[in-house]
Amino acid sequence: MTHPENSRRSRVLGAVVLLSGALLLTGCGGSGGSDGNGSTQRDVASLQSDAPVGKASTSAAPSAADGRPQLRLDSSEEERNHYWHIYATCLKDHGHKMLPVRGPDSIDDTDQSPTAKAAQKACIGKLALQPPELDRTRNPHYDDDYRAYVKCLNRKGLKVIALPDNSGWTYDGDNTMSQAQENQVDKSCTTEAFGGKTQ
Repeated sequence: MTHPENSRRSRVLGAVVLLSGALLLTGCGGSGGSDGNGSTQRDVASLQSDAPVGKASTSAAPSAADGRPQLRLDSSEEERNHYWHIYATCLKDHGHKMLPVRGPDSIDDTDQSPTAKAAQKACIGKLALQPPELDRTRNPHYDDDYRAYVKCLNRKGLKVIALPDNSGWTYDGDNTMSQAQENQVDKSCTTEAFGGKTQ
């Protein structure tokens, strides 16, 4: 549920990038993005359901509600990145500002211009839905699962503190894990905490 550093995108349990209220840049765990000077920035991680997470597989089923691709808990990074690329390309083609220094599919979450809002509206059908397990409205166990997820992250060495509403987390001090280690811990804990509990 993570995304590459250079793309500054949300992970399912990842960094928050608000795009028209429906989008949270995350996926799993906190995201890091380069500030262009070689420094890594860390943000709040979010589990919100319509957070972009990158590529979900070509086998991801469209959502019955609106035709959007539906990610699964076991969707690979390649799958997530595929769908994220389609969405980011659509936004760019419709005039949304991008952050190329962070990667070709990195969306400027501060762009709240009329053009950006129109692009978000035009491209919403390409934004992959997060797995239903990560959607509070579709998972009756969401809050319990989220608490288990945060406990797992801490148990495995990624020290975090949950936000009061269980919508994300922040780092509890300095993170000593590499991005690859963090991604692996995040993916493992997401599967452990959220796996198989929705209807």
